[in-house]
Amino acid sequence: MNVAVQGTKEFSDYNVFMRAMGVALSECNDGEFNVYTAGPATINSFTAEFCNLSEQGLKRRNIKVKFFKVPPSWIEDNFEEINYLAFLSTPNQRPSKLVASAELNGVEVGIFRY
Repeated sequence: MNVAVQGTKEFSDYNVFMRAMGVALSECNDGEFNVYTAGPATINSFTAEFCNLSEQGLKRRNIKVKFFKVPPSWIEDNFEEINYLAFLSTPNQRPSKLVASAELNGVEVGIFRY
């Protein structure tokens, strides 16, 4: 499963991020969990930490986890490979253009706010 993650600069709640990853993992059934993070820096850090800390536990469940830092344009150019997009923000912020593009391309989108 290929998951794209993007958020806003104001987003900083790791628990909400973990809920987003839990939702994405619940749909993983192919033995691979690849996370493509499109920033900003806080989201990239959360993604790296999640993948590094959960690697052994997922390996026991026969799931390989990897993460990649990519620009938003890469995700937009490769929607055919993306199964799920998690967008993280604070309550009053609008979703990014990437969310609209994902919906137009038939990618399942999860918007997580706190």
